[in-house]
Amino acid sequence: GVALALLATSFLLSACGTSAAAAPWKASAILSADRITQTVHLRLDASATNSYSGFNFDGYGGGAMHVNIPLGWTVDVTCKNDSTTLTHSCAVVEDQPLSPINAPLAFPGASSPNPTNGLSFGASASFSFVASRLGRFRIDCLVSGHEADGMWDWFEVTPENFFGAGGRP
Repeated sequence: GVALALLATSFLLSACGTSAAAAPWKASAILSADRITQTVHLRLDASATNSYSGFNFDGYGGGAMHVNIPLGWTVDVTCKNDSTTLTHSCAVVEDQPLSPINAPLAFPGASSPNPTNGLSFGASASFSFVASRLGRFRIDCLVSGHEADGMWDWFEVTPENFFGAGGRP
């Protein structure tokens, strides 16, 4: 079989005002890559911990997580809603100022189904897209008000053959 190569930046965990919150997930639980097929597998668990009052991806929110993907690679995303009370979605959108009107998708196919309604409790969905242009984008929950509550992080497409996920203070 094809061996998965995993490279991840180190995590610098900061409380970001959530001192009672569980620690965010490690990079190896969030991102893996297959260098032969140039495919990255990104796991986003919405409301994975109580950080940001549950408005988080893998325990990160408010831009604390940075995911780096090489230009031209395919990104396979698994989005799971771990909340027992709210719907959530996963999307990669343009980096525009936060507003009640959601930013447009950064790449065709870069969201879970029905992103403004979200996935029901415990549900998961997969989607795939090609990181076809350089830039800095956001991972967002597009359910109304969730981004404003901190449910967003960074997604960057880089020219280097580097990928990783990690938190930065």
